[in-house]
Amino acid sequence: MKKIFGFLLLLFLSLTLFACANDEIIWTDNESLVLEVDSETIKILQVTDLHLAYGISNRDQMTYDLIKNLASADDYDLIVVTGDITMSPQASMLYGQFVTFMESLKTPWTLVFGNHDTDFHEYKDLVKHFDDTEYLYYKNGPQLEDGGVGNFKIDFKYNDDIIYHAYFLDTKAERDVYTEEEGEYEYLSLAQVQWYEDLVQQDLKKSTVFMHIPLRQYMDPVNYTGVFLEDKVYAQGVDTGFFDEMVTYGLSHAVFVGHDHLNDFSFLKDDILLAYGRISGYTAYGYLERGGRHIEITNEVLTTYVILESEVSS
Repeated sequence: MKKIFGFLLLLFLSLTLFACANDEIIWTDNESLVLEVDSETIKILQVTDLHLAYGISNRDQMTYDLIKNLASADDYDLIVVTGDITMSPQASMLYGQFVTFMESLKTPWTLVFGNHDTDFHEYKDLVKHFDDTEYLYYKNGPQLEDGGVGNFKIDFKYNDDIIYHAYFLDTKAERDVYTEEEGEYEYLSLAQVQWYEDLVQQDLKKSTVFMHIPLRQYMDPVNYTGVFLEDKVYAQGVDTGFFDEMVTYGLSHAVFVGHDHLNDFSFLKDDILLAYGRISGYTAYGYLERGGRHIEITNEVLTTYVILESEVSS
C-alpha cells in the first residue's frame, strides 16, 4: 500500500511540475519579425485602451464595431493595439475572443500590454491565446530584468529591402512603492533601454516606438496639437534614459502611447514626435468621442492624425 501511495504521489508531483513548466512564458530570440508591404508607403492604425470587460456587453460590441470600421477605412499594413485590451476578471477569456476578432479582420496586427491587462491574470494566461494565429505579429521577446513581456521589433520590407522599423516595449503596471515625485506607474527598466540601444544602433532606416504608459517627456508638452484635457500626464514613474537614447542615435523619430484616456495630443521634442493614440474602448472612462490614430510613413517621413468614430461609422 505504501509503495502504491508513494508511486501515486510521485506521479502527481511529476505531472504538477510538468504542467507548471508548460505554463511558464517561453522567451524568444531578438530576431526581428518581418512584415512585407505592398508599397513604399506604410499605413498603421493605432487603437488603444479597449478595456473589454464582459465579452457579451453592448459596449464591448461597440468597441469591436469601431475597430472594424476603422480598419476598413483605409488599406492598413498593420494595426497596433497599445495596451489595456482588457480590464476584467475574465481577461483570459476576453483575450481569446479578442484574438479571434482581430484575426477575422485579415489584416496584420500586433499589441503591447497595458497596466490593466494583468490586473487579474498573469501574462501566461493571455499569451496562450496567441498560438495558431495567421495575422498576429508578436513575440514574447528575450527575458529582460524587470522587462515585462513582449519586447520585440518589426522590420517592414518592400521589394526585398527593409524600409522601416517599429519597436514594441512593455511598460508593465503600477508600482507597489513610490514617491510623489516619481509617480505610481512602472517604467522601462535599464535592461529594456539597453535592449533598444543594442538593436537601434544596427538600424539603417528610421523607426517608430510603441508602448502603453507615456515617457516622462510627455509631461510638459509645448506647442502641442490635439486634446490635452486631463491637465496631467500619468507617465512612467522614473526616466531611465530611453528618450535620451532615442536622441543619441537619431533613428527613432516617433513614440505612440495610450493610457491617458482624455489625451490625444502630439508634439515635437528634440525632433522626436511624442503622441497619444485616441481612446477606442467604450467601457473605459472618459467622454471623448472614440476613435483611433492613422500613422503613415513614406520614404521615412511620418505623418499622423486622429480618426473619430463619426468619420468611419456607416
